[in-house]
Amino acid sequence: MRRALKSEREACAARIVSQGDVRWFQGGTESCGPGRFGVVGVALLRCPPVRIALFLPHVGVFGGVRRFLELGNAWSRQGHEVTLYHPDGTPPAWLPFLGATARLESAAGARSDLAIGGDPHTLDALLAHPSARRVYYCVIEGDPGAPRAAAAGAILAANSGPLRRALARVTARAVLDGAGGINTGQFRPDPARRAHAPLRVLLNGRRSRRKKGTDLVLAALRGLGHRVPAFEVVLFDAMDAHNRQDPRDGAPLPPNARFVLNPSQEELVALYQSSHVFVAAERKAGWCNTALEAMACGCAVVCTRSGTRDFARHGQNALVTLRHPFFIGRAIRRLLVDAELRARLAAAGPASAEPWRWERLAEKLLAQLAG
Repeated sequence: MRRALKSEREACAARIVSQGDVRWFQGGTESCGPGRFGVVGVALLRCPPVRIALFLPHVGVFGGVRRFLELGNAWSRQGHEVTLYHPDGTPPAWLPFLGATARLESAAGARSDLAIGGDPHTLDALLAHPSARRVYYCVIEGDPGAPRAAAAGAILAANSGPLRRALARVTARAVLDGAGGINTGQFRPDPARRAHAPLRVLLNGRRSRRKKGTDLVLAALRGLGHRVPAFEVVLFDAMDAHNRQDPRDGAPLPPNARFVLNPSQEELVALYQSSHVFVAAERKAGWCNTALEAMACGCAVVCTRSGTRDFARHGQNALVTLRHPFFIGRAIRRLLVDAELRARLAAAGPASAEPWRWERLAEKLLAQLAG
């Protein structure tokens, strides 16, 4: 059996038509064949793995960083060789990473079949890295690196449908569909953690980024007064070298609010699972990780349209509202008062998250490049 598998791999590899040192994988296929970019498709697990290089400016606790780490993990599990390049080259401390890590400066001396970056601070390193294909993966609106990457010949990708369409209009280029991102094995319901009372409202407490809308949500919560059942407010954030501002400084908190700082991944999941309502009031977001994580954990969600248009459906799995304290407060009040509505939206969340798993996104990206 082992000899037959080796022989099959060697025969498949022998059919690879090389362009220099280029090898390519076409996700989900069972045979080798030409890909759209003139590179050869390689059957999953049968042929040599694709060498994928990822570029980040740091590995701090940010949604954009999670995207690259989770995709790297998905590709590593699929048998590919993944190397993450960032300035100090150390493994991330907050999220396990299955690939290799290396200092950013070493990328110029290595080769890959596919190189992916998504930050203007690492764009020069991405362009200087010898690779068969370079992808600039845009994750925020107005990213100044995207036009420059396009001009340099990089393939563009975007992490949401609206951002993809906007980027295509600005650059007049085709943009890969990179929408998605959730670990449903990690973020999943656990009804036993959710107490009957008091109700818990959870929100991202990153006040150092005004676009997160934390203070808008706090203003909405302060305006609820005594017209709702008893509830508490929990805000979470992570402080490190890349986010030094203490969100508690000057925070306009209602009396029943508290911060949870630097939660572990297990503690973050527990916060979602124990909360009744999650509120996201972002603007200029590509993909709102936290809103989908809350949905996946069975938490009723109030959100703005920014970063959620691909998965949030008003009245079906979320309440989608305008980005103003009055409208945010009105939506929160509906969920606090109406237990039936809250339960219905919460129940719809996990199924809504399932199509956006990291594994599916990893396969989708490679399939588009090879197709």
